[in-house]
Amino acid sequence: MRNRTKLLLLAAIALVGAACLMFREPNGIMAADAPEHTESGAQAAMVLFPASDKTNRGAVGMKPVVFNHKVHEGKVQDCESCHHTGDPVPCTSCHTVEGKAEGNFVNLERAMHATNIAPRKGQRTPESCVSCHAKVYAQRVECAGCHNIVKPSRSDQWCAVCHTDIPTMTKEQLVAGISGKLDHEENIALAQAALAAKKPVDYLDPKRMKYKVVIDSLKDKYEANVFNHARHIVSLKRQIKGDALADAFHSTPEVFCQTCHHNSPASQTPSKCISCHTPNIDKKHPGRPPLKAAYHLQCMGCHDGMNVKRPRKTDCTACHKLRTAQQEESK
Repeated sequence: MRNRTKLLLLAAIALVGAACLMFREPNGIMAADAPEHTESGAQAAMVLFPASDKTNRGAVGMKPVVFNHKVHEGKVQDCESCHHTGDPVPCTSCHTVEGKAEGNFVNLERAMHATNIAPRKGQRTPESCVSCHAKVYAQRVECAGCHNIVKPSRSDQWCAVCHTDIPTMTKEQLVAGISGKLDHEENIALAQAALAAKKPVDYLDPKRMKYKVVIDSLKDKYEANVFNHARHIVSLKRQIKGDALADAFHSTPEVFCQTCHHNSPASQTPSKCISCHTPNIDKKHPGRPPLKAAYHLQCMGCHDGMNVKRPRKTDCTACHKLRTAQQEESK
């Protein structure tokens, strides 16, 4: 009886092991750990390849993109927001690196990045990835405060948010993906591994930064402005906490610094505004706002975007304490 029990136990262990092997993805990740499907039934995440007749990655140029379908599906009106023809086929069915007739010769780069898309009469106007993101951060007050002022530049850092190397991808898989021949299950496994490895940016801790900043470059009829630096950082962090779009594109810990210090490199110790903006109009840079205008465009622009009601634009003394007559006489 005891031997029979042992045999049954060994058989059960063998069956479990066989099941594990059967359901293991090509890169070694268990299928049970795969992302759940979307409400539409589409896979939750996938790798989008730069579809092309060329199999040489150097000739194609673009790196693939890991697309989180589940996150995006919950943010759009319906499938036609992206699949604008009404047919939920892969984008690369019509839009390739070179462009083809099925997509009116709109190539893949244009389809994904265009911002000046002509309205369609009697039908929904297509949206690109970039145009949809730009619409989101222009409409939402938690984004608009910064993005009314700072427009993301298409730098290498900006591109690398989406176009990244996938560590688990082999050269053979890349070639197969570009030519549209990569196995579907391999694609899903690659996307899952990439998403699991991705970590959101660790924003700077306000406690490690200056609590208050004295802005005294323009003391005339008003006293210096004491700017509550830490409070503004805390407010911005609170506004975007847990936001997937912000977590994806805010790629440096110093990202909040670049809202005000918009032309300085990302740094915890950026240059002062006066290093670029002079008290009077700079004849060498006539299009650059002078210092007072720069301060007010930044502060008021952010407050307008985030629908901050106080202080009123006409209430100068809310930010600048009025100098006394004695102070004026002693100048």
